[in-house]
Amino acid sequence: MLSNYLKLQYTLLSRHIRATGLPVWLAFLLLFGLCYFAYYALVQYPLFGCYALLLGNFQALFLLTEKNRNDFLKNTYSKRDFHKIRIVENGLLTLPSFVILFLHSQWHYALLLDTLAVVFAFLTFGAFVKSIPTPFVKKPFEFIIGFRRSYLLLLVLYLLAGIGFYVANSNLVLFCVVCIALTCVFYYQLPEPIFYLWNHHHTPTVFLMRKFKRGILQCLLLVLPLLFLYVVIFPSDLFNACIVLGGILLLLPFAITLKYVAYPREINFPEGFALALCFSFYPLILALLPFYYIKAINNLKNYL
Repeated sequence: MLSNYLKLQYTLLSRHIRATGLPVWLAFLLLFGLCYFAYYALVQYPLFGCYALLLGNFQALFLLTEKNRNDFLKNTYSKRDFHKIRIVENGLLTLPSFVILFLHSQWHYALLLDTLAVVFAFLTFGAFVKSIPTPFVKKPFEFIIGFRRSYLLLLVLYLLAGIGFYVANSNLVLFCVVCIALTCVFYYQLPEPIFYLWNHHHTPTVFLMRKFKRGILQCLLLVLPLLFLYVVIFPSDLFNACIVLGGILLLLPFAITLKYVAYPREINFPEGFALALCFSFYPLILALLPFYYIKAINNLKNYL
C-alpha cells in the first residue's frame, strides 16, 4: 500500500516537473545542487543556516497537514496506513535537511527536525476561511491566501524576533525580517484565474503599479513593527535596517513582475532562475527588474 502511494506521488511529481519544461533528471540534479548550496551556507553561517533549514522544513510540513488532503487520505487508507504514509512522506521531505545537519554535527537541530516530522504527521489544520482574520483587504487576494497558509511560520518568526530583542541579537531580528519578506514573495507563486484579470478595467501599467503598491504596503504591515523596534533598540544599526527595507521595496515588485511574465501558467524554471540569480547577487535586480517589467506589460496586454 505504501509503495503504491509513493509511486503515485513520484509520477505526479515527475509530471509536474516536466510541465515546467525541465527533464526529471535535471530537476533532481538541481535539487542536489541546492542541497550542496545549503551545506556550504551552513559552513559560512552555522546558526542562521540551521534556523533557515528548520523554518523552511517547518513551513513545508505545515502545508502537508492541509485538512482536505488529509481527509482524502483518511477515507482512502486505514488509520494505521494513513499515519504510516504521513510519517514516511514527512521523513522523505526532511531527509535532505537532516543529512545536511548530520554532516555538520548539528545533532540537536537534526533531532528537532525529526521530532517535527513525526509530530506533524499526526496534525491536521483546516483552511480557516472565517475563523482566522487577516489584516489584509481582499484586493489583491495573494496575501489573504498566503497568510492563512503560513501563519504558523510567521508566528514562529515573530517569536524568534522577540528572542532576538530579548538577548540583544540584532542579526537574529534582521534574519526574521528577511524571512518574513521572503515568505511574502512566495505568496505570488500561483496565478489567479484569467477572469480575475478580465474584471479589471486598468491598463497593464496601472494594473502592475497597483499590484506593486498594495503588495509593498501589505508586506510592510508585517515587517515594519519589527523594523521600528529594531531601530529603537539598536539605533546604531539604522543602516542595516534601511538596507533590508530597500531590498523589500525591490524584491516584492520583482516577484510580482515574474508572476505576470509567466501568466497564465505558474512560475517555472526560467523565472525561478532569475529570482535565484537575484538572491545570489542582489544588485542584479536593478538590471533584471526593468527587463522583466517590460515583458510582463506585453504579456498582460493579452488579458487586460
